[in-house]
Amino acid sequence: MKNSERAASTRANLVLAAAHHFDQHGYDGTTLNSVCAEANVTLGALTFHFRCKAILASEVVDEGMGELRRVSTARADTAGPLPELSLLVLQVATALRDSALTRAAVRLVQEGQVASGWLAVFRADVLRLLERASATGALAAGVRLTTAVRLIMYVVEGAATEARRAAAEGVSTDCDFAEVWRVALGGLAADPG
Repeated sequence: MKNSERAASTRANLVLAAAHHFDQHGYDGTTLNSVCAEANVTLGALTFHFRCKAILASEVVDEGMGELRRVSTARADTAGPLPELSLLVLQVATALRDSALTRAAVRLVQEGQVASGWLAVFRADVLRLLERASATGALAAGVRLTTAVRLIMYVVEGAATEARRAAAEGVSTDCDFAEVWRVALGGLAADPG
Protein backbone atom coordinates (compact mmCIF):
# COMPACT_ATOMS: atom_id res chain seq x y z
CA MET A 1 0.00 0.00 0.00
CA LYS A 2 1.33 3.45 -0.94
CA ASN A 3 1.92 6.06 1.75
CA SER A 4 -0.94 8.22 0.44
CA GLU A 5 -3.32 5.25 0.51
CA ARG A 6 -2.20 4.32 4.03
CA ALA A 7 -2.65 7.93 5.17
CA ALA A 8 -6.15 8.07 3.67
CA SER A 9 -7.03 4.76 5.31
CA THR A 10 -5.73 5.92 8.70
CA ARG A 11 -7.63 9.20 8.40
CA ALA A 12 -10.90 7.41 7.53
CA ASN A 13 -10.37 4.96 10.39
CA LEU A 14 -9.84 7.85 12.81
CA VAL A 15 -12.99 9.64 11.66
CA LEU A 16 -15.05 6.46 12.09
CA ALA A 17 -13.56 5.72 15.52
CA ALA A 18 -14.22 9.31 16.60
CA ALA A 19 -17.79 9.06 15.30
CA HIS A 20 -18.43 6.01 17.48
CA HIS A 21 -17.19 7.86 20.56
CA PHE A 22 -18.93 11.16 19.79
CA ASP A 23 -22.15 9.25 19.10
CA GLN A 24 -22.05 7.41 22.43
CA HIS A 25 -20.36 9.95 24.72
CA GLY A 26 -20.76 13.35 23.11
CA TYR A 27 -17.96 15.84 22.58
CA ASP A 28 -17.03 16.32 26.23
CA GLY A 29 -17.10 12.59 27.00
CA THR A 30 -14.77 11.69 24.13
CA THR A 31 -11.03 11.76 24.57
CA LEU A 32 -8.39 11.62 21.87
CA ASN A 33 -6.85 8.66 23.69
CA SER A 34 -10.11 6.70 23.46
CA VAL A 35 -10.30 7.45 19.73
CA CYS A 36 -6.69 6.32 19.30
CA ALA A 37 -7.35 3.10 21.20
CA GLU A 38 -10.35 2.25 19.00
CA ALA A 39 -8.54 3.18 15.79
CA ASN A 40 -5.41 1.33 16.97
CA VAL A 41 -3.13 4.29 16.26
CA THR A 42 -0.85 6.45 18.33
CA LEU A 43 -1.74 9.93 19.52
CA GLY A 44 1.00 11.19 17.20
CA ALA A 45 -0.74 9.60 14.21
CA LEU A 46 -4.04 11.20 15.21
CA THR A 47 -2.52 14.65 15.67
CA PHE A 48 -0.72 14.30 12.33
CA HIS A 49 -4.16 14.14 10.66
CA PHE A 50 -6.16 16.28 13.11
CA ARG A 51 -4.37 18.91 15.22
CA CYS A 52 -7.05 18.86 17.91
CA LYS A 53 -10.36 17.31 18.95
CA ALA A 54 -12.32 20.27 17.52
CA ILE A 55 -10.91 19.68 14.04
CA LEU A 56 -11.64 15.96 14.31
CA ALA A 57 -15.22 16.73 15.40
CA SER A 58 -15.59 19.12 12.48
CA GLU A 59 -14.52 16.37 10.06
CA VAL A 60 -17.03 13.95 11.63
CA VAL A 61 -19.78 16.53 11.14
CA ASP A 62 -18.72 17.26 7.55
CA GLU A 63 -18.81 13.58 6.61
CA GLY A 64 -21.96 12.74 8.59
CA MET A 65 -23.88 15.72 7.27
CA GLY A 66 -22.67 14.85 3.78
CA GLU A 67 -24.40 11.49 4.17
CA LEU A 68 -27.60 13.23 5.29
CA ARG A 69 -27.42 15.71 2.40
CA ARG A 70 -27.12 12.83 -0.08
CA VAL A 71 -30.16 11.16 1.47
CA SER A 72 -32.16 14.39 1.50
CA THR A 73 -31.49 15.17 -2.15
CA ALA A 74 -31.99 11.60 -3.40
CA ARG A 75 -35.78 11.69 -3.17
CA ALA A 76 -37.79 10.76 -6.20
CA ASP A 77 -40.74 12.88 -7.23
CA THR A 78 -43.70 11.14 -5.62
CA ALA A 79 -47.46 11.31 -5.87
CA GLY A 80 -47.74 14.26 -3.48
CA PRO A 81 -46.25 16.22 -0.62
CA LEU A 82 -47.10 13.77 2.20
CA PRO A 83 -45.66 10.72 0.39
CA GLU A 84 -42.56 12.81 -0.39
CA LEU A 85 -42.38 13.89 3.26
CA SER A 86 -42.68 10.26 4.35
CA LEU A 87 -39.87 9.22 2.03
CA LEU A 88 -37.65 12.03 3.33
CA VAL A 89 -38.31 11.25 7.00
CA LEU A 90 -37.87 7.50 6.55
CA GLN A 91 -34.61 7.94 4.60
CA VAL A 92 -33.18 10.30 7.23
CA ALA A 93 -34.28 7.98 10.06
CA THR A 94 -32.70 5.02 8.26
CA ALA A 95 -29.41 6.91 7.83
CA LEU A 96 -29.45 7.77 11.53
CA ARG A 97 -30.27 4.18 12.44
CA ASP A 98 -27.56 2.68 10.26
CA SER A 99 -24.66 5.10 10.67
CA ALA A 100 -22.81 6.16 13.80
CA LEU A 101 -21.24 8.84 11.62
CA THR A 102 -24.58 10.54 10.93
CA ARG A 103 -25.74 10.17 14.55
CA ALA A 104 -22.45 11.61 15.81
CA ALA A 105 -22.70 14.52 13.39
CA VAL A 106 -26.24 15.34 14.52
CA ARG A 107 -25.25 15.03 18.18
CA LEU A 108 -22.24 17.32 17.78
CA VAL A 109 -24.39 19.93 16.03
CA GLN A 110 -27.13 19.64 18.68
CA GLU A 111 -24.52 20.04 21.43
CA GLY A 112 -23.33 23.23 19.71
CA GLN A 113 -19.81 21.91 19.22
CA VAL A 114 -19.79 22.26 15.44
CA ALA A 115 -22.01 24.40 13.23
CA SER A 116 -23.89 22.92 10.30
CA GLY A 117 -26.69 24.21 8.16
CA TRP A 118 -28.13 20.75 7.44
CA LEU A 119 -30.67 20.75 10.27
CA ALA A 120 -32.02 24.12 9.12
CA VAL A 121 -32.20 22.85 5.53
CA PHE A 122 -34.00 19.68 6.67
CA ARG A 123 -36.46 21.74 8.73
CA ALA A 124 -37.06 24.02 5.72
CA ASP A 125 -37.67 21.00 3.44
CA VAL A 126 -40.15 19.60 5.97
CA LEU A 127 -41.93 22.96 6.21
CA ARG A 128 -42.07 23.32 2.41
CA LEU A 129 -43.64 19.86 2.04
CA LEU A 130 -46.13 20.58 4.82
CA GLU A 131 -47.06 23.89 3.20
CA ARG A 132 -47.70 22.05 -0.09
CA ALA A 133 -49.76 19.45 1.78
CA SER A 134 -51.80 22.20 3.42
CA ALA A 135 -52.33 24.02 0.11
CA THR A 136 -53.59 20.83 -1.57
CA GLY A 137 -55.87 19.84 1.32
CA ALA A 138 -53.75 16.83 2.24
CA LEU A 139 -53.01 18.17 5.73
CA ALA A 140 -55.64 17.71 8.43
CA ALA A 141 -57.67 20.80 9.25
CA GLY A 142 -56.41 22.63 12.29
CA VAL A 143 -52.85 21.28 12.12
CA ARG A 144 -50.49 24.21 12.64
CA LEU A 145 -47.45 24.01 10.38
CA THR A 146 -45.03 24.97 13.15
CA THR A 147 -46.45 22.21 15.37
CA ALA A 148 -46.19 19.66 12.57
CA VAL A 149 -42.57 20.62 11.88
CA ARG A 150 -41.78 20.31 15.59
CA LEU A 151 -43.43 16.87 15.72
CA ILE A 152 -41.36 15.65 12.77
CA MET A 153 -38.14 17.01 14.29
CA TYR A 154 -38.97 15.23 17.56
CA VAL A 155 -39.69 11.98 15.73
CA VAL A 156 -36.38 12.14 13.84
CA GLU A 157 -34.43 13.10 16.98
CA GLY A 158 -36.12 10.20 18.78
CA ALA A 159 -35.02 7.85 15.99
CA ALA A 160 -31.41 9.00 16.48
CA THR A 161 -31.64 8.58 20.26
CA GLU A 162 -33.16 5.11 19.93
CA ALA A 163 -30.49 4.08 17.41
CA ARG A 164 -27.77 5.37 19.76
CA ARG A 165 -29.24 3.38 22.66
CA ALA A 166 -29.54 0.24 20.56
CA ALA A 167 -25.94 0.59 19.34
CA ALA A 168 -24.70 0.95 22.92
CA GLU A 169 -26.66 -2.14 23.99
CA GLY A 170 -25.76 -4.14 20.88
CA VAL A 171 -29.38 -4.74 19.88
CA SER A 172 -31.20 -4.38 16.58
CA THR A 173 -32.82 -1.08 15.64
CA ASP A 174 -34.96 -2.54 12.89
CA CYS A 175 -37.99 -2.39 15.17
CA ASP A 176 -40.76 0.03 14.67
CA PHE A 177 -39.76 3.40 13.25
CA ALA A 178 -41.95 2.92 10.17
CA GLU A 179 -44.89 2.19 12.49
CA VAL A 180 -44.12 5.23 14.65
CA TRP A 181 -43.97 7.37 11.52
CA ARG A 182 -47.23 5.90 10.20
CA VAL A 183 -48.97 6.87 13.46
CA ALA A 184 -47.47 10.38 13.40
CA LEU A 185 -48.42 10.82 9.75
CA GLY A 186 -51.96 9.63 10.53
CA GLY A 187 -52.31 12.59 12.86
CA LEU A 188 -51.17 14.99 10.14
CA ALA A 189 -53.05 13.69 7.11
CA ALA A 190 -56.52 14.87 6.23
CA ASP A 191 -59.26 12.26 6.48
CA PRO A 192 -59.79 11.07 2.90
CA GLY A 193 -63.45 10.28 3.54
